[in-house]
Amino acid sequence: MNGQQRALNVLRLVVTMLVVGLSLVAGLSRLATWHWTFELLTHFSFYYLLIGFVLVLVALGLRQWWTAGLSALVVAASVAIVWPHMYRPPTDLQPQPGQVVRLLWANLHNSNTDLAALQRLIEAEKPDIAVLTELDPIHDEVLRNVRGLLPFQSPPPRGSVFGLMLLAKKPPESLNFDLTMGDYAPLMVARLCPVESGCLTLLGLHAWPPLSPSWAEARNRQLARAADVARQHVEKGEGVVLVGDLNLTPFSPVFERLIRQSGLWDTATLPAEQPRALPWIATWWMGGIGLPIDHALVSSGIGIVSRRVGPDIGSDHLPLILDLKIAP
Repeated sequence: MNGQQRALNVLRLVVTMLVVGLSLVAGLSRLATWHWTFELLTHFSFYYLLIGFVLVLVALGLRQWWTAGLSALVVAASVAIVWPHMYRPPTDLQPQPGQVVRLLWANLHNSNTDLAALQRLIEAEKPDIAVLTELDPIHDEVLRNVRGLLPFQSPPPRGSVFGLMLLAKKPPESLNFDLTMGDYAPLMVARLCPVESGCLTLLGLHAWPPLSPSWAEARNRQLARAADVARQHVEKGEGVVLVGDLNLTPFSPVFERLIRQSGLWDTATLPAEQPRALPWIATWWMGGIGLPIDHALVSSGIGIVSRRVGPDIGSDHLPLILDLKIAP
């Protein structure tokens, strides 16, 4: 056996091992309801699809038919999970009557924020409402500088990375922080009337990351509480918006449960008046891996004009910017 043949055999072995490993990981992710570690694996479903597709091509090129077939099964299973959250209706909504309300969500990643970039973002977008998390005393100067645009500012949270701050052009009719899940990670509940034509109930949440059994359970309880509160307001006939770093992707069954229990819809896949290049864009990055863990959910009565991911502001998260219309 010559050196070229040995190298080819080694390559085939490596490809086979990669496909078997990918199949095992993707298969375990289907057991997400059994254990929190399996649920973590669901968040990478898009990458199973991408890597599996590449491995199919490589295996076919090496004439590894069963290996290519196994990888193709991973791709097919991943498409079934990913596609509903990536598909966008081919036609966009016709413009609806009403004033546009711009909502900005941003995780500032504490002291890592590029302060100049944050101020440019707020001054350029001129949001009617902004919800911020992972604040730090270094942000105080920026908050003072944008007070002319957003004169209402709730007290900045201190001592909690999961605390939230509301900024708005008009003071809210009501604002409270639901501490049912503990004062370290409150659920913000605000009633706002940003335009004359209508009001909305805004929920904000920075959920715990599921990095341990107790943290995963805490996140799930937070999401269940947010779903219950959202449902209560939806049943009153109010327009409801839930924004936040929910620390899960739409590929998780926990996300599906949130949608089902809350009565809300994911703005990433709803039709909008303005076309979007992609319905699914990562908002959190670690190295070269990005995941969509920042979300905006809405009830009926809230129309989507546009939904965009904002520019880099020095955080490991990208901002979300939504233009909404409130049904009268």
